[in-house]
Amino acid sequence: MKRKKSGRTMPPRLWLLWGALIAALTSLAFVALAALLLQKQVLTFDSIRFINPGIKAVCAVFAGFLGTRRTEKRGWLFGAASGLIYIVFTTVVFGLLSGALSLGVGNLADAAMCAFAGMLGGMLRSIRGR
Repeated sequence: MKRKKSGRTMPPRLWLLWGALIAALTSLAFVALAALLLQKQVLTFDSIRFINPGIKAVCAVFAGFLGTRRTEKRGWLFGAASGLIYIVFTTVVFGLLSGALSLGVGNLADAAMCAFAGMLGGMLRSIRGR
């Protein structure tokens, strides 16, 4: 016997924003953890160039997974959109925190990586089921 869902649910577009926002907050937590580990000298400064893209990729997969919660079709497309929204959020937030918002070719590479990672998250949600 199925349970009847009570209350109103968010439309799929708002799930995209919600997933990207939660992933951006997770990204902030991971960056703070990495900064603490750098301060305690557990990590070296050379490891930053591997840690930053890793954090972005993992959080973009998470954004794609969360953002496609209520989509019935085209999870890969909504996942890619969620990954792109995530990278826009994080670029703006980290730009504001650092005091300098710089845009360049690296941002395009980050956007492509996060779109593909978000797409992977959306496809994982589709495989896993609703």
